Amino acid sequence: MYVLDSLPARDPPAAVDAPHRRAARARRGAEPAAGKGASIPPLPHWARRSGADRDAASFFAGAALALFDQILRGAYGAEASSGANDAAEPAFAGCLRQRLALRAAESCATLSRLREDALALRDAEHLAMGGQISPAGRLHRLFRLCAAPPVAGLDAATLARAGAALGLPEIDSAGAARALQGCAADAPEPLAAAAQASAAALKLCAGASALDAEIFALFVADLVLARRLDWARPVPLLAAVVAHPALRRGAGGRRPRPLDDDWPAAVAQGYGLALLDAHALAADLARRAQKLLAVAPALRAKGARRVVDLLLADDAVTPAAAAARAGLSDRAARRLFDRLVALEAVRELTGRDSFRIYGL
Repeated sequence: MYVLDSLPARDPPAAVDAPHRRAARARRGAEPAAGKGASIPPLPHWARRSGADRDAASFFAGAALALFDQILRGAYGAEASSGANDAAEPAFAGCLRQRLALRAAESCATLSRLREDALALRDAEHLAMGGQISPAGRLHRLFRLCAAPPVAGLDAATLARAGAALGLPEIDSAGAARALQGCAADAPEPLAAAAQASAAALKLCAGASALDAEIFALFVADLVLARRLDWARPVPLLAAVVAHPALRRGAGGRRPRPLDDDWPAAVAQGYGLALLDAHALAADLARRAQKLLAVAPALRAKGARRVVDLLLADDAVTPAAAAARAGLSDRAARRLFDRLVALEAVRELTGRDSFRIYGL
């Protein structure tokens, strides 16, 4: 753990004095306006029935994909950040992917009968320094590949990293990449490509446990979808909903699996469900990112802009991590986060008095 993060939280600093307020107003007036991007509208009601109508799953998933695609391409005017993964994407795209990665990891931890929830996974990722990673932590690392450097894609390097994160027996990642790229290219449309490639990925995991192979296949489905839609990076979607009650079938409520005959229909229905949540999360993060970018010019701390970029690029940031990456002292980093919370530009995510973590 970062020792300095364990210090009790300080009260938010008192309001700046009048000269500083005048200087801040002057800086705001001199810099380009920030935080004025158009808000993301909610999904229309006709695109919200994906969980209830299996026969029309492809239609609802396609509609949700089309609208989500516009978000990722910055169609709603959200400002870019210098820390963004892709200049065409909105500033909060990194945070969006990492928060969805947390949901996917929590879902897979539940499938694996591990006890870690989202809060425990976030603590393990952002507060632990070195040491052995827990099985649930490895699941989190797998889905965090979607936003962490280097850029993840349907290639040998990404498949090798995914296999290592899951502890899979060594696979021919180059051969697997070629086979999966063939599946992705031959399928008639993106959802079918994700279904076919994920079923093929499962068969590549000889020697792995059935559940690890299934999680690898879900990860591959997201890689293939991103490749077919020409997204800058994959978005963790399918794993978060694969155990959703709406996808279960039969008297025992069995969840769908990649080798099932009706797996393509389950994939379409699953993406429809996942995109409902992803769209709502993106709309919320867009509002929060606009607020953060709007107050950024008023921040006087050295390295403050770098901290803003870190917050936009990840699910969560600790004061110690911000200090190390933005060239701040630990005290200055804690005071900066106190200031951002007082301005309602970020939230403290743990509710604790120590070992605090902040994010949009």
